[in-house]
Amino acid sequence: MSVRSLLAAAALAVACRSTAAGQSIPSPYRYFDTHQELTATAGWVQPGTGQFGYGPGPGPLVALRYGVDMGAAMSAEAITTWIPTTRDVIDPRRREGDRKIGTANVQLGLLEARLKLSLTGSRTWHGLNPIAYFGAGAAWDFAPKSLDESALVAEDQFEFKTSFVGTLGTGMRWFVTDQVNVRVEGGLYLWRLTAPDGFRRVDRGFGDVGSSEWANAGTASIGLAYRF
Repeated sequence: MSVRSLLAAAALAVACRSTAAGQSIPSPYRYFDTHQELTATAGWVQPGTGQFGYGPGPGPLVALRYGVDMGAAMSAEAITTWIPTTRDVIDPRRREGDRKIGTANVQLGLLEARLKLSLTGSRTWHGLNPIAYFGAGAAWDFAPKSLDESALVAEDQFEFKTSFVGTLGTGMRWFVTDQVNVRVEGGLYLWRLTAPDGFRRVDRGFGDVGSSEWANAGTASIGLAYRF
């Protein structure tokens, strides 16, 4: 084979390699191999206040979450949440529309366990990782009794007693790096409001009022997470 033929063959091989490299398309998917996540979250909660309006009202929330992966798509999470807000103090002896006599501070503390589903598993699509979650826990109000509440007789005083809490929601994680991601969520809490005895008296015209009712609380939040 002549020198000219060898040079032509080499040039053809280089051209073919360059063409193949130019045709390769980088994948939009990127895997992450960390398995634990710690997240600090801030947001807003918008609860229903119940039939008589004495339940906790809207306010901010802050939360700390620890999660550990149990496979490619499922994770277990433990969350502690603080919701500082207020509620209306309601006097059932007054006529409807004129029952609010003041406000009371509310310091809700929540402890939850959740299961989180990563819809793209242990990988991101263009840095995004959609999620869905559900869980359960308990809620307490740590605020002291307000002066306005003390003006009511005992059977008319509302108290946010220890309540079961159910939660579900969906969100998106944006992986800035393999270790750091921003997490945006929209969710729903479900907790119980226990009716004081004074709000269930038929002689006050309240009819058949149950001993408790369930209230929904919508949430929106954003968090910064670190994976390790």
